[in-house]
Amino acid sequence: MDKKTINRLMIIAFEEADLVVEKGYSNRPFGAVLADKKGNIIAKAGNTTKRDNDITAHAEMNLLKKAFKKLKIVDLSEYIIVVNAEPCSMCATACIKAGIKEFYYSLPREKGCNPNLGLKEVVLKSKGKIIVEGGIYV
Repeated sequence: MDKKTINRLMIIAFEEADLVVEKGYSNRPFGAVLADKKGNIIAKAGNTTKRDNDITAHAEMNLLKKAFKKLKIVDLSEYIIVVNAEPCSMCATACIKAGIKEFYYSLPREKGCNPNLGLKEVVLKSKGKIIVEGGIYV
């Protein structure tokens, strides 16, 4: 995926993060975008843990649910994910189980993550080649 497209998608991920905080859905600003390999947006979502009273309502988990419903498939191996911060272990695992093999993020994972595992550690234990690019600043 070219840098210009990733940057465009990253801006949208940050906008999703801002939106959920602005609306009071979450006190943690996380946003995610799922796109095809050409950069077309399939779904976007933010963290809604506060609104939903659900500790699993992270941006990536909400994104997966939207994508499954919209695409009517559970194999997302033809898609990429762009998130404003490194996914936690729960989200990383769910995305990998859905077949996502390309991850792009900007900020490091949230301090105090419990368990203190992130995307890179989950990828090391996963099967197949997975592309991870972090530190993308726009």
